[in-house]
Amino acid sequence: MQATHLDAERRYELYRSESRQYAQAALPQKYKGAVSLKGIDPRSLARAKAWEASERREVDWNWTKGYEVYSLRYPKRFELAIWKDDILCGLSIGRPSYNGSRLRLDFTERAPDNCPLRGQVMQINLLAAESYALRIGANEMRIMHPSNQELVNYYARHGYKYVKGTMDFDDAHERNPHYLYKRL
Repeated sequence: MQATHLDAERRYELYRSESRQYAQAALPQKYKGAVSLKGIDPRSLARAKAWEASERREVDWNWTKGYEVYSLRYPKRFELAIWKDDILCGLSIGRPSYNGSRLRLDFTERAPDNCPLRGQVMQINLLAAESYALRIGANEMRIMHPSNQELVNYYARHGYKYVKGTMDFDDAHERNPHYLYKRL
């Protein structure tokens, strides 16, 4: 790993940590002391591995392998693990655009079974992600590839607007992805 990559990783980890602390302090009173916002670490990846066996899981992204590649490629990334006491409730990862004006959330997932924060995970995630976006000077948040209309409606209630993308199936590459955005 090059020195510039390591420098970016250290600098942006400080920004991630500050943003998590800000979001932690802004949580509703009922979550104080019970909910903690952390970076993604081996413990959270091990807990997420157990999600793979759930029949209720709505996505099939491999957090362990995916995070390893993603974190190496994007040192300026946003990442979040949401814990309630000793239960991993959610994971999220995203990255700023190359010019830093937007932060996109690429992968977010709530624990599929026995999640004590069901219905609250995305709201907590958006609080931390928007904090990080503002910290790095971004003026727009994007949520990439919402998986269903229910999620689109949920994000719309939080001020996000939907952009319908198109697929180019000839070369199996998504040229114009669908996403939601919000100006900060």
